[in-house]
Amino acid sequence: MTPPAYLYKILSLDNWAGSAASEDVALPSDDTQFIHLSTQEQLEKITSKYWKDVPEYILLKLEVSKLKGKLILEANPGGSNKYYHLYDGSIPKDAIVETRHIIEVTE
Repeated sequence: MTPPAYLYKILSLDNWAGSAASEDVALPSDDTQFIHLSTQEQLEKITSKYWKDVPEYILLKLEVSKLKGKLILEANPGGSNKYYHLYDGSIPKDAIVETRHIIEVTE
């Protein structure tokens, strides 16, 4: 299966700030075996499940052709939904085509 032209990565503000002096995006500790990526269609589910208690985060839109590493579409252990995982790679800053600072407004 051919991957889409763009995938997405969500980062904490700390990881994004840690990327300032590097050519590659600073990644969280849960991205040591592989880098978790998602399609646009998966974003709502991922943000509501993993980022619902985080008031601010960074959403990166990435050009897949510029990612470094081996991109594999696979299910997480114990799951059935398939996600893109980037093995033995990195996210170079020149792969970023859009950066959005998300601020969740709570009432």
